[in-house]
Amino acid sequence: MSTSIEEHKEIINLLGGGKKLTARLKVLSNENINEKTVYSWVRQGIPDKWKVAVSRCLLEDNINITNYKNLLPPGLHIDNLFSANNSIKIFSSSKVLKTDETILQNIMNKEQLLKLYEMMINIRRFEEKVGQFYSMGLIGGFCHLYIGQEGVISGIEMLANPSDCFITGYRCHAHMVTRGEPMLNIFSELLGNSAGCSKGKGGSMHMFREENNFFGGHGIVGAQVPIGTGIAFANKYKNKQSITFTFFGDGAVNQGQVYEAFNMAALWQLPIIYIIENNQYGMGTSVERASAMNELFRRGESFGIKGYEVDGMDPLSIYGNLKQICEKIREKPEPILIEAKTYRYRGHSMSDPGKYRTREEVQETRENRDPIERVRALLISKKYLTEENIKDIDKKAKENVAKAAELAREKEMPDNSELYEDVYRDLDI
Repeated sequence: MSTSIEEHKEIINLLGGGKKLTARLKVLSNENINEKTVYSWVRQGIPDKWKVAVSRCLLEDNINITNYKNLLPPGLHIDNLFSANNSIKIFSSSKVLKTDETILQNIMNKEQLLKLYEMMINIRRFEEKVGQFYSMGLIGGFCHLYIGQEGVISGIEMLANPSDCFITGYRCHAHMVTRGEPMLNIFSELLGNSAGCSKGKGGSMHMFREENNFFGGHGIVGAQVPIGTGIAFANKYKNKQSITFTFFGDGAVNQGQVYEAFNMAALWQLPIIYIIENNQYGMGTSVERASAMNELFRRGESFGIKGYEVDGMDPLSIYGNLKQICEKIREKPEPILIEAKTYRYRGHSMSDPGKYRTREEVQETRENRDPIERVRALLISKKYLTEENIKDIDKKAKENVAKAAELAREKEMPDNSELYEDVYRDLDI
């Protein structure tokens, strides 16, 4: 076997093998390349027509391409892949972020891992109780559960400062939980009573707690993105070191207001991280059917916004990869786009039967990629906790959720006069 073929075999292995490389090459080209073809390159070498695309994959994964002199086709020198000052790669600064498993397993100490696990289990038990209440007819209006996506918000909350600002769409209960709002207040809001965090006027989609730097809960698809951009502008104007974490879904990413916000954030170099919680499906439609270009982390490239894809089912990957990004933004503000590849186990909303995907697909994700199970297994493998300790934590979470839920049911509904309050904000001038 020639040296070049040996190199090509090594490259294919570095990029995750034939199956993963095939999937990436399909995205990069319009050709329907199959796995059998890519696997044949191990014996025959990578054809010239695919070498530039493979080079791009290496650059995205931060693999030193200069080690592979036999990769590029005739007439293309390795210097052609870089700009004149050798600092900006022609393909893109955006990339898929991957961290070595050994590093991820040791990225948090015992106390941090325990806090992360408790945060995620509290979100899940809370959302499960919300689902029960909705099925009982106790919660009105729309209701969107976060079950399955706990790794995204928990990983970010573990690295965020209290002064950082959060804003999201209508799938917002989990963000209220991690921002420290008492569950009693959140349940009360869902039930529409006077003890709710928005006095019972917002409901499921319009949670809000300025004291905790949580600015919603927004029912209009994509509306939170320009608002979050405005918050980031205010923070920079006031010389605050705060980062604004602006969450939105794969269904919102095609909204025009999103790109207007991107333009302003890039123009003014605002301290903001846009986080696309890509749970694979919008309101019954897969990303592949809704977006002509579904590498969503690249959506800010035309504005000069660097984008990164991160495994949203792994809170340790979220924490590890975003921690360095946050540190850089605090030193030198700039907008960043993150695509967190995650998955929701329930329907888009409680009224969605989810018939557009198979039970097998959902079950496979639950069994093999669940973010809570990942951290639970790590806590046990490191001997930080025993199975009994885990059961005690889960039992406590269920008890706390049940207690808050029942107390919320006892609270009184708002007086009719409240209908005319909070229409306008009273300003002390």
